[in-house]
Amino acid sequence: MKNSIRITGGDLKGRKVSFDFKNTIRPTSSKLREVLFNWLQFEIKGCECLDLFAGTGSLGIEAISRGASKLIFIESNKKKFLSLKECISELDLEKKSKVLFKNGLSWINENDLSNFDLIFLDPPFNQNYEKKVLDILDKNKSLKSSCKIYIEFSKFDEIKLPDSFTVHKEKIIGDVKALLLET
Repeated sequence: MKNSIRITGGDLKGRKVSFDFKNTIRPTSSKLREVLFNWLQFEIKGCECLDLFAGTGSLGIEAISRGASKLIFIESNKKKFLSLKECISELDLEKKSKVLFKNGLSWINENDLSNFDLIFLDPPFNQNYEKKVLDILDKNKSLKSSCKIYIEFSKFDEIKLPDSFTVHKEKIIGDVKALLLET
């Protein structure tokens, strides 16, 4: 069954991002995307971003729509990867983005992250990915000191942040807790 979400702002406002509805996919709600991009409204223009567990790509696509200059999407599920590549093509975003079929944890362990101004981290819930990624990022010496990390997780989970990160903004909407972290 095909579903879609709408881009909430920027050049692509109102355009749809289609995805196959499955219990394993939980796109960021439009309300939460609006909150996030209100937080980032004066900073997003020209940013290079990483959408680590891309899924539908809604966070990264919204970032491009609102002025981000470059996006790398990482997705390890073949169907979601192919769907995201198709969506990027339909929206004519190939020049500003790259979609990689990779494991997110391995990719951030093996790559230089010094170009990224913003990292979107919205992994599948209840699999402890948030802690694993934050621990990797905490140890990564290439991470830009001004890099911000947006993270979503179940409000029922408690996440212990590494000491190198501070909470800049936070919001709970429904069952989802969102944090904007600074390094």
